Amino acid sequence: MNVLVTGITGRVGRNVSRALILRGHKVKGLVLSGDPGVSAVTAAGIECTIGNLREPDIAAAAVSDIDAVIHLGAMMLYGSSLHNATLFEDNLRGTFNLAHAAAMRKVRRFIFASSDEAYPSMYSRYLPIDENHPTQPYSFYGLTKLAGEEVLRYYHRANALPISIARFALVMEPWEATHINGTLGGFLFLKSMLPMIEARAGVEAASALRAQLKDDNTLLLARDSDGVPYMFHCADVRDIVQGLLLMLDVPSAVGEAFNLSGPAPFVYDQVIPYLAQKSGYPFIDARIAGPSIRIHHSTAKARQLLGYDPQFNIFQSITDGFSDSRA
Repeated sequence: MNVLVTGITGRVGRNVSRALILRGHKVKGLVLSGDPGVSAVTAAGIECTIGNLREPDIAAAAVSDIDAVIHLGAMMLYGSSLHNATLFEDNLRGTFNLAHAAAMRKVRRFIFASSDEAYPSMYSRYLPIDENHPTQPYSFYGLTKLAGEEVLRYYHRANALPISIARFALVMEPWEATHINGTLGGFLFLKSMLPMIEARAGVEAASALRAQLKDDNTLLLARDSDGVPYMFHCADVRDIVQGLLLMLDVPSAVGEAFNLSGPAPFVYDQVIPYLAQKSGYPFIDARIAGPSIRIHHSTAKARQLLGYDPQFNIFQSITDGFSDSRA
């Protein structure tokens, strides 16, 4: 099968493209002009279309000889409404152009990478969050993902485009659980958590914690005002790859949306001491006013319909992360 992977230079794109090649598929990538990761992709023998999905001609060229699409490419911009126009053009118009081109091409499968920000997980109505949870995103990025889902559902209805939607939890390569600059590290290290604490608990709470910062590697064992530890649910990229490959192969995936997350959520009073012990990093144990972080995704639907069986819990990811030179 000839598979187009957009966003092929990202953490999911790199990993899923390797897995596809190992399974005997031919992989084609789509990358933006000037992407510094393109040399590594082409060195692996992967042909790449250079361009932006904002342009209908680029989308049509990208799918011209393709049997299946894994659409991972998206802008992730937060914090300012000044980003909204860019997010709309790259994420929503780009998804429309690609879906339209794929429908005209009559591809055999179109997998769309959505996000748990479509719910969003940080403001859940109930736990665990399943695929029927209300979708009322708080970020414009999340809005573009939810709108992209609707574009795909339209083409599924109107053109019989065989679509599947993957709602990703926060995704990490193992090293990113051990480093302040990693996607998960941003929720485990005190310095990177300070802006979120200020937004949720106020300037005074953030300032009090900032005063306890020993160094950039200080970890935060966060609890709510009652002492209940925060809870988080993320996904090792290796489990995400498993889910995407199943969505590509399993007939019952067509027309459905699936949460793809790790084996189970973790609580901070178990993981922060473990990470501190493995790394030697200091940590502080703090009660924080304001809304707690409590995230738990249900993967029951993916397990039942796809046979999804995530293998890498947070402790395994942390252990593996320390063997990675990027950690």
